[in-house]
Amino acid sequence: MTSLQEALAAAADDATSPAWDLVWQESCHQGTCDPASAVLLPWLARTCANFRPQDRERGVVLAGFIAVDADDKSRGAYADEIAALRALTLECLASGGTSDTMFVYLQQAVLGFDGDEVWGKELDRINDGEVDVQCPACAEDLFVDLRAGDSSIEPGLSSELATRLHAEALRVGHEAVATALTHLFGRMSCPACGATFSLADGVTGSSPR
Repeated sequence: MTSLQEALAAAADDATSPAWDLVWQESCHQGTCDPASAVLLPWLARTCANFRPQDRERGVVLAGFIAVDADDKSRGAYADEIAALRALTLECLASGGTSDTMFVYLQQAVLGFDGDEVWGKELDRINDGEVDVQCPACAEDLFVDLRAGDSSIEPGLSSELATRLHAEALRVGHEAVATALTHLFGRMSCPACGATFSLADGVTGSSPR
């Protein structure tokens, strides 16, 4: 059985190594990272710096997940590494990423490095293409399609963050991501009672940042 140290060595040598699967498994479980995984941030910063932008995507995305779940002490201890990883991720974003899906994960990683505990964990709902929300007025459970666009959604950009993410997507030609963002950060009309509310608020249970 491969140890974590062996996996780290193999992953550092090859961005496409299956060893990355083990590193992910040891760090994150069902979308949440063990706060103790923050000790990997210096290794991730060194490793990702040695890869080309298109090859480091998986590494910086993992780092973003780890950073957003790290405690304040770890974020302080590894502030330099988090800043370096954020810069490396911005390079990936500037080159457009290798797919729409990866572009969203890269945007989410930046938010994770910034300590955004809402969208640093929830932005990848765009990749699911659908969300379940509850109407705050009548408590009706609603299923919303973010990709095709639900007729009950009024597209919009309800926050400065939404405007920034939308502009980033358009700048590198990810029109589908940009459109999905206008749905996620738009307003929803409940088909059951007619009440309108921010879809982003319904998704996260808090105001969008």
